Amino acid sequence: MDKELACKIEVQGIWTSEGYSAFQMLYVPLIGNEAAILYHTLLSIALRPKKIKNHRLICEISGLSMEAIEKHRVVLEQYLLLKTFYDADKNCYLYEVFMPKLGNDFLRHEVFGRLYMKKMGEKVYQFNKLCFAKDYEDKSGYQDITIPFVNVLKGQWAEKEEESFRNMKPKQHEFYQNDIPLSFNFDRFLAGITKTIFPESQRSEQNLRLIGELATIHGIDEQDMIAIVNKAVDVKSGKLRIELLKKLARASKSKFEVLENQDPYRLPPVVFLQNKQHGVEVSRSDKFLIETLIRDYRMQPEVVNVLIEYVLDTKNQQFPKAYVEKVAGTWVRLGIDTAEKARKQIQEEQANRKSFKANKEKKLPSWYHDQSDIPNDTEDFNEEEMLELQKRLRGE
Repeated sequence: MDKELACKIEVQGIWTSEGYSAFQMLYVPLIGNEAAILYHTLLSIALRPKKIKNHRLICEISGLSMEAIEKHRVVLEQYLLLKTFYDADKNCYLYEVFMPKLGNDFLRHEVFGRLYMKKMGEKVYQFNKLCFAKDYEDKSGYQDITIPFVNVLKGQWAEKEEESFRNMKPKQHEFYQNDIPLSFNFDRFLAGITKTIFPESQRSEQNLRLIGELATIHGIDEQDMIAIVNKAVDVKSGKLRIELLKKLARASKSKFEVLENQDPYRLPPVVFLQNKQHGVEVSRSDKFLIETLIRDYRMQPEVVNVLIEYVLDTKNQQFPKAYVEKVAGTWVRLGIDTAEKARKQIQEEQANRKSFKANKEKKLPSWYHDQSDIPNDTEDFNEEEMLELQKRLRGE
């Protein structure tokens, strides 16, 4: 391998003091000093805003040759500290650096814990077990007397009140206002878009959060999002045009690949609806409605997917906005934040509906079924007499 060989580095997770202690005290004795140096070098370079283009800086800072880097890279991979990707077309490596396990998790690990005890001995293992032990109060002698949580709003909150509350509620910082899990790699996205196209001033938490949410909702990958942001940034002012960004995201055609045996409720909601439509592109109005459910109603994507399925089944494969928002408002008030809770609510509604229908059904009287005594005069009906009677009534 040559030092000029192209490479990129990404970091997954946050470096903490506890993680540092676990790395030095637990990992280093097993991986060795040179592998530890390589790890720290990759991590340190990746955490800086200036990105590297090749392996030269890694070699110079770590003092390791390319052969040594290749050797110790494999060691880091074995301990789940690094993942390596290679793009043959670009002849470029991508290193993903992962945070070390916390001390207690490392020592409890089926493989790492055994390796550590074998190398360091039982006394050192026991000592570190105490070092990384969490403060824990033995609750075996206690009785849990916590009052269970109940939804105090249930049955006391109307649609009109919900709408008024959403309009009046204090605005939260947009980047943190929704805790939905984002399926978007920001490191890969930022590494692929230059500051000329997407200026530093526009890389605010609000804008990045919005980009991540749109990608998660519509199933847009990092490469396609780069193209969308490129079009959404005004060339003259360098500002990100938010409404245009949303419009372009809704107009995009998802290339999200559904993996075999993947939980369908974990899919991006737009992709989930597209699958329900046998691959037919989702309309912009439906995409906008899905965005509303996540951004305004604060619903989790998996809950939105259950809602989509429920509405399609209930409304003969239609997706009417008014009904969708009505169901969404009800589920929000009930505190439904997982797919499991949503399915349980649907089952309860269906059971209640069947019970109500059964109670309302009344048996028809016996005479309704026994009509044998009712004379049938249709055979003796005289049409000429009827016409004559109608003439008399009209005064003819």
